[in-house]
Amino acid sequence: MDKSLSYFFARPKHWAGLVFMGFAWLIARLPFYIQLKLAKALAWLLEKYAHKRRKIAEINIELCFPEYTENQRKELVKETLFMTALGIIETATSWFSDLKRMEKNTTYKGLENVDKAKANGKGVIMIFFHFTSMEVSGCLMGKKIDFFAMYKPNKKSPLIEYMMRNGRLRHVHGLLTQDDARATIRCLKNGGTIWYATDQNFGNKKGSFVPFFGIKASTVTAITKFAKMSGASVLPVTNVRTNNYAGLEIEVHPAFENFPGENAEADALQINLFLESFLKQHPANYLWIHQRFRTRPEGEPPIYPPKK
Repeated sequence: MDKSLSYFFARPKHWAGLVFMGFAWLIARLPFYIQLKLAKALAWLLEKYAHKRRKIAEINIELCFPEYTENQRKELVKETLFMTALGIIETATSWFSDLKRMEKNTTYKGLENVDKAKANGKGVIMIFFHFTSMEVSGCLMGKKIDFFAMYKPNKKSPLIEYMMRNGRLRHVHGLLTQDDARATIRCLKNGGTIWYATDQNFGNKKGSFVPFFGIKASTVTAITKFAKMSGASVLPVTNVRTNNYAGLEIEVHPAFENFPGENAEADALQINLFLESFLKQHPANYLWIHQRFRTRPEGEPPIYPPKK
């Protein structure tokens, strides 16, 4: 059920969240140089006090970049925490502003690949990845291409759900929930475009174990079903920060060839290999604080420390 802002003001349990919402609104309106200072301060706090997340990043980077020296890994962890902090500031800016300032500093490449894919009258699946700039890049892309963004609703906090939905709908054509496969396939069959991520760990029920940096990772394979049932083309989208972090270079790459292929695992591997290749060039872009390898194949030991 949709709720208005007055619904939350009328309930004291949401007042702390509304204060947080007010801070986010204020951050979205600050000059960029102040936002950058806030991101650096937040990165320092993450490094000093977010021990669990920092440890996850350290483990992920050590696993995925064994060729790095110890000093290189430490620097990459530090840069990753800064990029993550900046991503939090960018999320506030995305949800509570029109992004015109950032749009001026952003360049777009490969938009013609979407037009080419849509020329056959079929739908388009734009794959994005969990980069630290994923929120703002999706909102900026919404200003160039009409698409439906797939997302996981926040069922624990109706206020965060309200902020997230309304913030994203400022920029994108519409939203689809990840558990509504019928609506997604219907959208693609009607020639629509969706924005979808496959690179998080959702456990054994929603994924198969596919190598990522040579490590078996639970990987979502629903994209194969969507492509098979709708005939949609699948195009990966990447982005890197530019202009001293003030903007992005967003690139839509050509559609994957022979997709869907022999099976869902082969398709997932093609996606993972593409992401690997990109991250080897831009390693700090990724959300390494996520437990990408949390779910393990039967009989294999856990990679991350147990919860305290």
